[in-house]
Amino acid sequence: MRVEGLTVGAATGELGLWATRGEQRLTLAANSVRTSLVSTIRFSDDAVLRRREPVTYTDVSLVGHGEWRRLEIDALAVSRHVSKGSLASSPTAAVTGAWWVTPYMAVAGGLGRQLADPMRGTVRARYATVALRFSAERHGPARAATTPPRMGSGEASIVAMSADGGAAVVRVHAAGARRVEIMGDLTGWSPVVLERRGDQWEARLTTTPGAHHVVVRIDGGAWAPPANLPRIDDELGGTVGLLVIP
Repeated sequence: MRVEGLTVGAATGELGLWATRGEQRLTLAANSVRTSLVSTIRFSDDAVLRRREPVTYTDVSLVGHGEWRRLEIDALAVSRHVSKGSLASSPTAAVTGAWWVTPYMAVAGGLGRQLADPMRGTVRARYATVALRFSAERHGPARAATTPPRMGSGEASIVAMSADGGAAVVRVHAAGARRVEIMGDLTGWSPVVLERRGDQWEARLTTTPGAHHVVVRIDGGAWAPPANLPRIDDELGGTVGLLVIP
């Protein structure tokens, strides 16, 4: 004889609650399933015997999601409560993580257990995964200031204009500064010291029109986006200013 197993139609219902704080999220959900398992026994003389077993169970899950710059972590805990049928009431858990190497690609991995799923015909099992994850959209916040922030002591603003010979003139205003440097894709990410011109600092750079990423440093302090530019996250997890040269 041959024993065959299959799942018939089911009714499901789900209820969930969630809470978020910044990039962290916590979800509590309950998923109730009512279905039947049908065992088919087929004898050698083509006689068929079928047995139908009603199954009702509820999976209560707690899911946590967190993001810290390039790192994403998801943790899952599930408790199954069976009210009818031969399925076992049991808990399980899993954790997955992803490290975004670039804003569009991450290395992801997971480890955990899965409960049997009568609706899909899968059994209880352990698993471990490693994968590359690709995103069509940039991962992480790309924040742009809608209005320029107020400048304070030691902050700088910047303007740029095209010049002859494929060059651009960059001028930085930094009140009270004794030394001003600029760095970005228009300098090959090498620091360039600007020359004082009255109450401003100036440099003539060979570059092309369009959008460029820049940061400035005042009197040897920290590199920072100019105060009057929109700010975005770069590919290395830092923050830069978006400078448009006409």
